[in-house]
Amino acid sequence: MPGIQVLYDTGILTGTSTLENNRDVMTLPGMVRRSAYDFKDRPALIAKGPQGDRVITFTELGIMVESMARGLIACGLKENAKCAILGPNSPEWAIACMAISSAGGVCVPIDTQLTKKEILHLISDAEVDTAFAAPEFLDCLLDITGDFAKPRQVIALTLDNKEITGDGIPFGGLISKGQEAPGALPQRVPEDPAAIIYTSGTTGSPKGVILTHANIVSDITACYQVLKCKQEHFLSILPLHHSFELTVGLFLPIYSGSSITFVRNQRSGGILEELRSSRATVILGCPFMFQRMLKEVNGAIQGVPAVEKATHILLKAVKVGEKFGINGLAEFFFNDVRKAVGIDSLRFLLVCGSPVTPKIPREFRWLGIKMLQCYGLSEAGPVLTFNPVDKPVDKSLGKPLSGVEVRIIGPDSTGVGELAFKGPMIMKGYHRASGATREVLDSEGWLKTGDLGYQDEKGYLYLLGRAGNLIVTPAGEYICPEEIETAINLRPFIRESLVYGCQKGDGEEVRAAILPDYEAIGEHSPGRQMSDEYVHRLISGMVKKANKTLPPFKKVGSFTLLDKELPRNSAGKVMRRVFMELPRAE
Repeated sequence: MPGIQVLYDTGILTGTSTLENNRDVMTLPGMVRRSAYDFKDRPALIAKGPQGDRVITFTELGIMVESMARGLIACGLKENAKCAILGPNSPEWAIACMAISSAGGVCVPIDTQLTKKEILHLISDAEVDTAFAAPEFLDCLLDITGDFAKPRQVIALTLDNKEITGDGIPFGGLISKGQEAPGALPQRVPEDPAAIIYTSGTTGSPKGVILTHANIVSDITACYQVLKCKQEHFLSILPLHHSFELTVGLFLPIYSGSSITFVRNQRSGGILEELRSSRATVILGCPFMFQRMLKEVNGAIQGVPAVEKATHILLKAVKVGEKFGINGLAEFFFNDVRKAVGIDSLRFLLVCGSPVTPKIPREFRWLGIKMLQCYGLSEAGPVLTFNPVDKPVDKSLGKPLSGVEVRIIGPDSTGVGELAFKGPMIMKGYHRASGATREVLDSEGWLKTGDLGYQDEKGYLYLLGRAGNLIVTPAGEYICPEEIETAINLRPFIRESLVYGCQKGDGEEVRAAILPDYEAIGEHSPGRQMSDEYVHRLISGMVKKANKTLPPFKKVGSFTLLDKELPRNSAGKVMRRVFMELPRAE
């Protein structure tokens, strides 16, 4: 790291890797120390920049984390003090997070897309003592006035001291200070709090989920068992304040000796460019992001006529083989195609956050790329289920992780009920919200998710939707809007949809808001003027086809066309509550 002197005599690399059989490995500091010893000169964190890649090895990472932890303590950080991190994904973000744990603090990641008022509310609610902030957020945290509590100190999340304003503490200076500070770091135990993760607030006010070291590390090791990680190369795209990216996109690579490359800008488009330059093997994302990625891949294939022709021929063979139970053909047949478009390094796409339309993993599989859907909540570390690598089911959330128990509460005649889980990754509770904790977590440790689903005879779980999103018809029948959205989104010329209930008599009528795929419509009707009337007629035909696949009481009664994408949070999840508050023409 430029401007930082790296010392190799701090003691972090002495001894042997006995942490594997020690309770200390069930803490984040213990995990970092073990990986620093075991993986030494392997690249851990990689930042791409105009001057080339900046690479931090596991040895350097371990020393920087320990030095910063000592620097935090030298600056007055007490055990269990809350430390916020506010900034885009970067090596500095990762180092700060691990250093906070090593110093005995509790990490509080903050969503950078929140408004200033929302950010300050979370800082105040979490009782933050110290904050790490990217340069663009320094003024926000240094100039707090009014009713919001101000952090005791703010550390700049950058190595460029020229970007630091006001009383921001230099990041590199804190590491240097720690290298000169004597004394042992505090000993953490698995039951100690490690992080407070704020929920997105898509279904209400954000709540601070308290996760212990044992919660997070047990989730890491369970995911590791499913993925059978070798030493992968992760591409970090989802924001690190998102619990899925934090656990599986940051801590799992550190645990397994894998590398992480941080993209230059966190946007859904342009993934192929980042993938080609990084040669990543694993990408985490949300369904919407991978939908765009698939479009990029198909566009790249169509851009090379010879590749497009070969793809068309090979796809037929792969589909026929799959129909007769012959799997694995795509990985062999499409090797040259994947090389031609620059995606041959890719092994896994991991998707979480909301159910993925089955056609997306299916089309990636036909190209020889495995997309594994998993399920979880921030309240569970967050992963609870994972699709098996060898036998993924496109429509399923996968099977419960090792150590996870599942219960279906109040199942109907088809076995559908509320999903509840129990396991070592389930949260300790909500921060300063004991009442809200009791609503979802019972005395035996069962977490009620509020999601409706069922489990088949092979142990695979299926999600139908949120209990709070149910539509009730005049006849008293219950409808999961997500099920209807899947049926609509499978149709051509439709980019995305949101289904909701509109009051009709004593119940609700099923309605949909649909964003047309204008590019696909244009390719379908070259040279034709795409009037509103024509697009509406085309989409109406698609809705009618979707309705034919649904029971009569679930059919869409009417729809409106959207002129822009549905509102999403920074993790890509549709914010239904925000959409329902928007004015709409009914």
